[in-house]
Amino acid sequence: MREKEWPFVSLIILNYNGKEWLQECFSSLSKMDYLRERFEVILGDNASSDDSIAWTKEKFPWVKVMPHDANYGFCKGNNLCAKQAKGEYLVFLNNDTFVTRDWLKNLVHGVQSEAGTAVACGKMLLPHIAEGKAINAAGGLFLSSGSCMDVGWMEKDGSAYDVQGYTGYACGAGLLVQKRFFLETGGFDEYYFFFAEDADLGFRAWLYGHKVLYVPSAVMYHYCGGTRLKDAKISSLSIFYLTRNALYFIFKNFELITAFKAFFLWHIKALLRVLYCLFHANLKIPMAVCKGCFDFWGKLPLALRARRANQKNRRISDRFLYQQHLLIGFLEEMKFQKKRLKNDAALISGEFIYEK
Repeated sequence: MREKEWPFVSLIILNYNGKEWLQECFSSLSKMDYLRERFEVILGDNASSDDSIAWTKEKFPWVKVMPHDANYGFCKGNNLCAKQAKGEYLVFLNNDTFVTRDWLKNLVHGVQSEAGTAVACGKMLLPHIAEGKAINAAGGLFLSSGSCMDVGWMEKDGSAYDVQGYTGYACGAGLLVQKRFFLETGGFDEYYFFFAEDADLGFRAWLYGHKVLYVPSAVMYHYCGGTRLKDAKISSLSIFYLTRNALYFIFKNFELITAFKAFFLWHIKALLRVLYCLFHANLKIPMAVCKGCFDFWGKLPLALRARRANQKNRRISDRFLYQQHLLIGFLEEMKFQKKRLKNDAALISGEFIYEK
């Protein structure tokens, strides 16, 4: 394909008081080998107070700025930008990311090489961990106990992650999606606010008969919140959203039998977490879990409407997702979780060095 025939792409960076990250992000986008007239960059700003908008207009005047009048969170903030974007494809990037020169070209070529692909992602590395060789996400999997898991988290990059293929979902810090599919199916589900909205989008793509593709040659980097990784702490607010959103994800997306199993497994895991925290005199986490549960059940009519709308468009079964290893069973999930805990412990102990 000649350069002038490349599809037009809209790259959307949502920002809230993230001025410190924008220099590296925008600079990397300006150096891509994708034809400049075939993409646009949009900064969606969720009412920042750190001078992000004025700074962007001065330093990177080619970036289109879309100021929002409030902090709408990840989902609504990106949805507002998507409606104004011109691209055939949309790319959602976190503000604390930067990309390699051929990232976008390889990502687009990957999508066009696989008919029926609606969502795609590349290989996402952590630039400040293990000299940039630690993986943030190489695609994602759906869990039989509900929710999702980024593939390769804190694993060292290697040949196992160099094979293009299908994946459950694309991490929201750097994903590509067909604009038509995204808008016609409702964009990011704004119930989530943040967390699991990317998995929800991937599940929707598969459910509706499309594909989600992992393209390892499209390499990008993500600081993953910077200091959040450094201290490895999870706030009670995060636990609230993790709880509420996981229950909603199960209820909205899974077939009934899968959903019953997922609810049972999820509650077992939640109970063990609560008991562990209570034993260690930590009341914040149990309270956040309870608050998340009450919030979900209190909004059950909304979840019922979302489920009906979603399931009527179902083209494949949950069994198909199991067969494709996109939805994994509980025993395999436990193996993944054990490995993740080991990697997180290495991070906390200092085996992985925080460089920024």
